[in-house]
Amino acid sequence: MSTLLQLLASGLALGAAYALVALGFVVIYRASSVFNFAQGEFLAFGAFAMVSLCGVGLPWPVALGTAMAAAGLLGAAVERVVLRPLVGRPVFVTIIVTIFVGSLLRAAMMVIWGPEARGLPTPWDTMAAVEIGGAHLLVNSLVGMAAAALALGAYFILVRRTKIGVAMRATAADQEVALALGIPVGRVLGSTWFLAGALAALAGVFLGLFPRSVDTNLGFVALRAFPAVIVGGLESPGGTVIAGLLLGVLEVLCQGYLNPHLGTFGQNLHEVLPYLVMVAFLVVRPYGLFGQKDVERV
Repeated sequence: MSTLLQLLASGLALGAAYALVALGFVVIYRASSVFNFAQGEFLAFGAFAMVSLCGVGLPWPVALGTAMAAAGLLGAAVERVVLRPLVGRPVFVTIIVTIFVGSLLRAAMMVIWGPEARGLPTPWDTMAAVEIGGAHLLVNSLVGMAAAALALGAYFILVRRTKIGVAMRATAADQEVALALGIPVGRVLGSTWFLAGALAALAGVFLGLFPRSVDTNLGFVALRAFPAVIVGGLESPGGTVIAGLLLGVLEVLCQGYLNPHLGTFGQNLHEVLPYLVMVAFLVVRPYGLFGQKDVERV
């Protein structure tokens, strides 16, 4: 039972990071119909920025907020300089452009921070654990889940209770109507990219804690979070969060219970399991758990 509890806690911590990254995909897609495949680079940039900010002596919470803001500004700059001139272009054009932007950012991070992995300092002992029900749960996992819960709660409050949140929902519903109503759509798009970058940075920081480390490959975690977008529903932020948590738990349980019994075949099965689930949903329920089925009247 203690082993199961430990695996569930690790799975929820991983799933919380997936939820943050996947939510970034969704908020951008809802606002601008763009699949941002540079999301992983925002994640890695936020983690590297956190390493540097802690290195110059900033308090850990201040460094975290600054790293999130820096990644958010990077996202807003990419939208303003690169993506906004492509408004109206086919979807595959923006996909290729975001992949190209991601490659450039990865190369820039390699030049600035180098190829070696870096440890991320924390105010607490990275080996510290809390005993709950006979299970030893890493403080890293518990803090990561708490931070993700606060960030996700703040996002949903922002969307539902603030003026910019209403503008974001209106823009997601119909950009032309939003413009006609006087909503500054350009500013809203910049805000959504800022938000996506900040959420990715938060996920990157907690993914870079022990036992992991921060390197340029950390950005590929975003691709492992992408199935949550499909499973939860491409235009459902709440569904995406739930799917991210479920996929994180499923991945860790697979690694703990299923992989050891499959020999060589099961060595890395947990890494492809989210994609297998995604393919199954694409076949059976392509609009996801909470997505809306498109109905066309002719």
